[in-house]
Amino acid sequence: MAISADLDQRLAALAAALARGISDADAGRVKPADNVLDRLEAKYKGRDQALRRQYRHD
Repeated sequence: MAISADLDQRLAALAAALARGISDADAGRVKPADNVLDRLEAKYKGRDQALRRQYRHD
């Protein structure tokens, strides 16, 4: 029964998270995907370049 209770808890948490997300979207608390993706791309491009410099085998 513990597995069933854990699954029920996880599904309830998922349903609550989805409801919060839908409420945020309905209230206009969203950002355009292009803006978010541009910001993430810039963030991780910088990390990628730093790692490449750190592990360069010249």
